[in-house]
Amino acid sequence: MTGFSTRRFAADQSGGAHPGPAARSRSSAPTLWARMRQSRTTRWTFWKYNWIIYHRTIAVLERARAHVRGDLLDVGCGDRPFAWVFDGHVTRYVGTDLYRSICLDARSPDLYSRSEALPFRDVSFDTVLGLSMLTYVPEPLAMLREANRVLKPGGILMLEFTQMAPLLYAPWDFFRFTRYGAAYLLERAGFESLEFIPIAGLWTQVGMTLIAGLNRMNRGPLRVLTELPVRVLYAVLQPLFALLDRAFFDPCDVVGHLVVARKARAAGDEDPARALAAATRPDHAAASGDGSRDGR
Repeated sequence: MTGFSTRRFAADQSGGAHPGPAARSRSSAPTLWARMRQSRTTRWTFWKYNWIIYHRTIAVLERARAHVRGDLLDVGCGDRPFAWVFDGHVTRYVGTDLYRSICLDARSPDLYSRSEALPFRDVSFDTVLGLSMLTYVPEPLAMLREANRVLKPGGILMLEFTQMAPLLYAPWDFFRFTRYGAAYLLERAGFESLEFIPIAGLWTQVGMTLIAGLNRMNRGPLRVLTELPVRVLYAVLQPLFALLDRAFFDPCDVVGHLVVARKARAAGDEDPARALAAATRPDHAAASGDGSRDGR
């Protein structure tokens, strides 16, 4: 999410992707260190690569999951690293992704599809989830309208809108979104915005940039020498920048927003002027919850 693809982080990705299931079955029993590296990232595993953004993603999803219900469709699911957050909150969890997605490693999606052409009947799901994916969709409005189509009346869309991130997966990295741009697109697609939850701030992005540099160093034949020092630096720098982010958080300088929206009407040819007026109305910022400490 936001500056890197959290869909890939079912396990610690420092130094490259893990071997697929077939390769793992041929290997010997994993060592204690290997098990630690491949374990789930949580709020407290700050020695793991990109914990600084991952633990914020967990907190934001835990706040937003009160809206989740019924059958959930995860669009661009990757390895579904956050599916466990919704245990006990949904009755069915279905994941889709591109056939050639580089975010697929340990687990395949239930179906392969483009987000702009989902292989489901109308009004099939109660909730649609999309994380670390809209930035890479060349037609984001088409994706939103497709999510509207498969949602039941009053269904919930939970979608990440990245605002600040370096170029990733070039040349398939197309967009960044302000909160107002997100609101405009949602209005165009027939959604009513319920909540805008900031994921993290500028200091988190700075920390992620430093961690990415360390990760590039921790590769190749010298990794046997760099692994432990790099992990120690992860454990020191990531909590430090997380604290700086909380102390100096600016709602205008966010890595991105998780937006919760309700299907208000079927998507069609909405009036762009009407959507623009709704997205920029004076009370919209107050209703969004931006800048609240609870949102971070």
